[in-house]
Amino acid sequence: MAKTLAELTSELQDEQLPTAGEELGDLPSFGGGFRDPLPVGSYRGKLPVDLQGCWDTFPTPEKRPPQRVKLILDNEHPIVITQSPQGKHNGEAYTTRLTNNERKRGKGGSVVASDFDYLLRAFKETAKPKTNSDYIKAVQKHAGKEFGFDIRYSWRCSKDRDIRVRDGNGQLQTVEGKKGCGAAYYLENVEKNADGSYPVEVNCDECGALLRAFDNLDNIRA
Repeated sequence: MAKTLAELTSELQDEQLPTAGEELGDLPSFGGGFRDPLPVGSYRGKLPVDLQGCWDTFPTPEKRPPQRVKLILDNEHPIVITQSPQGKHNGEAYTTRLTNNERKRGKGGSVVASDFDYLLRAFKETAKPKTNSDYIKAVQKHAGKEFGFDIRYSWRCSKDRDIRVRDGNGQLQTVEGKKGCGAAYYLENVEKNADGSYPVEVNCDECGALLRAFDNLDNIRA
């Protein structure tokens, strides 16, 4: 559950981050209950006007400092879609999480950047904040503002859960004792529907499991 900035004060580690002060201008392209995912396509959305209660920390023991922060855009504080394909989802809420946990991006992983870096660049910021608190303050400045993004799908066959299939009546059934195989599928691996849209459900080629799409917020931009 998200915390307020006041609640984060006692646990927030504010050592300088490894990408402190780096320029944002040269970042490569950006690559989120049970609900139907948004259709694949290009969108615009607006951050909540009040971001005070949307934050939490999480451990990153392999990095220094061993902590990062996340913005929890949940049902109480969602992104509100302002532009969508054919306008079909305008005004709807979209939930996701964004973080300042940097990872390799772009061709060959030559650039290290986080979700927040792309978001801040979309809002015309020019340099990466130096600490976790600085990232929070930088994002807070842009509460209520719009930005562009894409929705892309991915499908994963979990090795930790029994697979699910549809029976002859189309009902979803769990196959007790048969785990998924770990396969992953992306838009490039999946055939479109007859109308040009992407399917929400696909069958795993390896083990036959029915896989449901995750919609991922991608390509954050101005």
